[in-house]
This record gives sequence, structure tokens and C-alpha cells, in this order.
Amino acid sequence: MIGVSPAFQRMRNAARMVAATDVGVLLRGEPGSGRETLAREIHAFSPRGQAPFVPFHCAGAPDGGLLACIGAATTDVAQVGATLYLDEIGELTAADQARLLHVIAATDQTAAADGPRVIAASALDLHAAVADGRFRRDLYLRLSVVPIEVPPLRDRVLDIPVLTAHFMSTAAARHRLKLCRLNGGAERLFRRYLWPGNLRELANLCERLVILYPGRPVMPEDLPRELVSGEPPEPAVADFQLPPQGIDLNLLEAELIRQALALASGNKSRAARLLGLTRDTLLYRLQKHLATG
Repeated sequence: MIGVSPAFQRMRNAARMVAATDVGVLLRGEPGSGRETLAREIHAFSPRGQAPFVPFHCAGAPDGGLLACIGAATTDVAQVGATLYLDEIGELTAADQARLLHVIAATDQTAAADGPRVIAASALDLHAAVADGRFRRDLYLRLSVVPIEVPPLRDRVLDIPVLTAHFMSTAAARHRLKLCRLNGGAERLFRRYLWPGNLRELANLCERLVILYPGRPVMPEDLPRELVSGEPPEPAVADFQLPPQGIDLNLLEAELIRQALALASGNKSRAARLLGLTRDTLLYRLQKHLATG
């Protein structure tokens, strides 16, 4: 797991704390946002870290699939103490919800360390599903002792450069190709895109760029149409209306720099990227404001 943004740090800190326990964990977030990766990290840092991690994808699962998975995780000696990861748990049938509740309740009653630990994930609002009668309240309460929000990539703008570098490096190594890098214009488009497919979409695009443009800078014209056309308007230009009394441009610039540094936790390189500047330009403007302040 990689990231520096406040949203990422909050999520990871919560995951590290809950890893030491055996309570039910519910990962709430959009598809492709890294829920399974987070579940694997919780497992790895838990006392069960040497036991198997058993994923089961509830959406579209065949009849009896969950029962077979639970059976393997509770009776197979090789699976003792496993962590059972249930993706899109809101898609479980009523019968499978009852079966899962029975397994969790039995494990809780015996406090058995060899019973499976359940980590569930859902893009569906399970609280609303409970209110609508589509999901069992008793199961929901067992699963969500500690709910953790997995932020979408659009809320992790500060993480996009480091994630892009990681995915490109991984793809280059996998395909034995020279590494490519984004130029400044392409990097700005990456930061401004909303990434509806989250980390999965970013990883797939990075792999495509490494394959198509090995060893050379990636320009804006090399990017897919949706990435370029999906760029949101510049709020400072398109939405800002100059008041009749005018403004103090120096004060406005100083305030924007202050906000960017706060968002970037003081990191000047990340603050410069948020403002669409180079680091040297940001340093120059900082010195200008210090000299006139």
C-alpha cells in the first residue's frame, strides 16, 4: 500500500490498529479502490499473518460457493486460522447470510483462534440495505464492529504521482521494458481526472503507457480521450468572478500557497503540483511573499 495523503494515512492507521484484534472489519469503498489490498495488509499484520488469506467474491458466486469456501476455511487443517475476505458482501443471498452468521457466531462463542476471521467489503450501503430488509441486521452488526472507509482515488490527489510511478515501474519490470514517465502536462491531467475506476483504472493505464511508449516521456496527446476530455474546469479561472471592488492579488496568491502547503503537509514539491507550478517557481513565490510580508 502506497500513499502520503491524509485520507490514505487515516485509513492505513485504522487498519494497523484493527489488525492486532480479531473483531469484524467492514471495508466500505468503491470497486477498484484497493479494498482487497487493504484486507491483505490487515491480515499480514495480524497474529494470523502466517495463515492463509482466503478471498471470496460474493457477486455472481455460484450456489453453494460460499458454503464450500467456509467449509474449507473451517475444516481443512491447512486453512486453520485463516482470514476469510468476502468481497461485495451485500450481494449475498438470504440463505448465505444465515450460513455466514452461524459461522461467525460459533467462532465468537468458542473464542477459537483456529476459526476464520472475517473481513468484509462492500460498495453497497449496507446500513441502507438493512433498513430496506435486504441484509440481516444481526450479520451487519457482527461484520461492522470496526468499519473503515477506503477513499476513492479522486480523494487522494496527493497520492497519484507516487502511485503512477509505482504502477509504471511494476509494469516495466513485468514486461522487461524501459520505464516511461509523464511530462508536466500529462501529470496535470492525471491529477485532475476523476478516476471512476480508481486504482484499478490507474494501474491499467500505466501498464498500457509503458507498453506503448517505453523509455520516452508521455505527452498529453498520448493519453486516452476520456482522460483529456474528463478534465474538470479550472475553478480559479472558469468559476471565479472578480468582485466589483477588486482584490489584492498578492494576498490571494499567498493564501492559495498556504492552503496548498497545508494540503501537502508542508511538502513543497507536492504543494507545487497542486498549484500547477514547478517546485522552483513555488520557492520563488514563497521568497517573494516572505520578502514583502
